[in-house]
Amino acid sequence: MKGQRWVVDALTFLLFGFLLFELIKTAVLMPTISKQLHLSLYQTGLLLGIFAGGPGIIMGFVGGNIVDKIGARYGGLFPLIAFTVVTVGIGLSSTYLELASAIIIFGVFESFTNTVVYKLTGNWFGKHERGLGAGVTNSASPFFTFLAPAVAIPLLLFFHNNFHDVFLLFALFSIPLIILWIIFIYDRPEQSRFITMGELQTIYKDEMQSGLISQEDLDIAIKKHIPLDSINKKIKGSNSITFKQAFEYLFSSKENLGLILGIGVMNLVWASYSEVLPTYFSDYLLYSTSTLGLFTTITYFSGFLGAVVSGILTMRYNKLLIMKIGVIVSLIATIPLTFIDPGVSSDIILPITAIGFFGILLYFPPFFSYTAEYFGKAVLGRALGLQYSFIALALAFGPTIMLDLAGISSWKISYLFDTIMVVVAIILTFTVKETAKMRELKAKLEAE
Repeated sequence: MKGQRWVVDALTFLLFGFLLFELIKTAVLMPTISKQLHLSLYQTGLLLGIFAGGPGIIMGFVGGNIVDKIGARYGGLFPLIAFTVVTVGIGLSSTYLELASAIIIFGVFESFTNTVVYKLTGNWFGKHERGLGAGVTNSASPFFTFLAPAVAIPLLLFFHNNFHDVFLLFALFSIPLIILWIIFIYDRPEQSRFITMGELQTIYKDEMQSGLISQEDLDIAIKKHIPLDSINKKIKGSNSITFKQAFEYLFSSKENLGLILGIGVMNLVWASYSEVLPTYFSDYLLYSTSTLGLFTTITYFSGFLGAVVSGILTMRYNKLLIMKIGVIVSLIATIPLTFIDPGVSSDIILPITAIGFFGILLYFPPFFSYTAEYFGKAVLGRALGLQYSFIALALAFGPTIMLDLAGISSWKISYLFDTIMVVVAIILTFTVKETAKMRELKAKLEAE
């Protein structure tokens, strides 16, 4: 894995990972935060919903449009600011209102993340490597997810259950990442001062074979470090596509629903494990803080393995097939949680949650890789932004609905709702297919 594209992939891995770490760290510490600030299950669910995606419902498409205009390099600074604000904000919070304010600010700026990391993956990797690139980036989600309880719980115990100190400690980590981001991240590979001709030819291998890009184009681009769309008029850049054109393109086919809506539903299922599970362990199964930390770490580590395996599989096998396997495995593991009673053996619980999270994370790398190929670079930012609006909708309401159901009715009903969502995700995933009409529209938008 030599080359500048893997440096970019490593930084998107860290950006994605730091924000997921903060989200999961908060979810894992939420039982302690709730007790110290005297929060109800409803308030806890509302905070987790806002944290995970509330503001992103509106900001998703807006953020995608902004990133298409200003580029992923500068767009990536917004979530880096969000990470700093939320770590300091929660660390200083002593009331529900202060906590909510910090989390709302985080939600607004964090909503750029999805668009930034996958637009960079789409720009920096050719079709033949995009699945692996997306797999590496997306593995940040389960890696930092399982790392969060493994780090946060021992630190919480070290600081004698003082969650304020735990959050303030992590505010320092955003500074070096901001510096590295500014130095190494460029929107397109030909703009980078570190790129070589050999790597550029590797990235654009498919476009060169099709005749869309010539060697002369690459020679000019690497010499002047300017985007190819400013050299080759056959290539349409993001700025040449109007909002109306992008919107009509994204909603031009019913087959698009699987890619536009499916990711939102699957993120609701993801939230049922990554955000709700710690409270489920604590409130329903009555696990201690240390047991909660151990069980969530093991469950989240299995998700990390799922993402890595998925990224490797996308190099050799059909991406849609891997997505379908992922959602089906999620269903097999989610159904038993509707029948679990307190006091059940951990020998039963751990395999269920581990298999479930493995299946969920098996789904995401091929999904985002397929999205980049399906919609094309010219409107990719807006496609990802629109997807993020539905992701945010699911992340905002998923934890809130599940915790409300647990408080009003029971945890079994809560996970019955989760199981129904997996069924919906399966239906949407099986509708995805690229039609001749979509290929025509993509070609029209990508090149005249």
